[in-house]
Amino acid sequence: MMAVVLPLFLLLAPIVAQTTLLLNATVGGSVLIPCSLPGYPLSLRWFYWQEGEQHFFHWKDGKIISIQNNEYENRTQVFNSGFGSGNISIRLDNISPEDDQKTFFALVKLDSKPPQQHCRSTLQVSAPYQDLVLTVNDTANSATCTAWGGYPEAEVSWTGLHRSNDEQLDLQGAETSLQQDPTEKTFSFTSSVNVTGLKSVTCVVYNPHSHETITKTTKIDAAAESAHSGGFGISVAITLPVLAIIGISVFRWIYIKRSKPNQQSERQTEPDGDQGEKEKIELNTNKTENDS
Repeated sequence: MMAVVLPLFLLLAPIVAQTTLLLNATVGGSVLIPCSLPGYPLSLRWFYWQEGEQHFFHWKDGKIISIQNNEYENRTQVFNSGFGSGNISIRLDNISPEDDQKTFFALVKLDSKPPQQHCRSTLQVSAPYQDLVLTVNDTANSATCTAWGGYPEAEVSWTGLHRSNDEQLDLQGAETSLQQDPTEKTFSFTSSVNVTGLKSVTCVVYNPHSHETITKTTKIDAAAESAHSGGFGISVAITLPVLAIIGISVFRWIYIKRSKPNQQSERQTEPDGDQGEKEKIELNTNKTENDS
């Protein structure tokens, strides 16, 4: 019967304070949800702590009444000694990303007054990013920044120091990807940016809930960048004369190889001078004998 009546109380109960308190909470930690009822007589009859329509703590007539099977069971602690003075604050333990943006309030019954809502608070959950690593790829002329275990999604930006005039630049065109752990619900990210013309680069990671900013800076090797940007021209300048020398040598070797057989052939076809004269004399002698 009580489970049916409570939602009706919730709908009819006026909200005493319209302002909602924003509470910062850290993943894995605890947060105190404060609630004080000043100005009321010390005649607290009963109160509930709720999140949405879920009741997770009930106190009545000086006794804590257990509410089973709710997601806040074994995660809350109250301070009984303060109830008589109107302090009904509660502590929530083991904060997780799933508690983010949840609103909590107390439904309170004082004397003969109707139940009223008090102490609305909304949680803003955060977790710091871990192991910020910044590396520079000289071959691709780019920098990459990674971190993990943070909540909520990080806002990643880049700055760089211009090599020629030391001007501080806000780098554009970065490619950033985020992944959420399916179990922990925290985020990791990878972000890359071009670093052409820079002497140093800085990765800036901002947490919009905790307002925490972490950075990592690294210098860029001038020799590596010069080799990357001008290395091809230098290589070509050195290679062309070498190729020319090799080409001339190969051409001369081919020319010589082709010339030697021709010279040998000419020497084989030309008769020796003395041998030719001898042959001429023999021919003339034979001719005279025949005429006789």
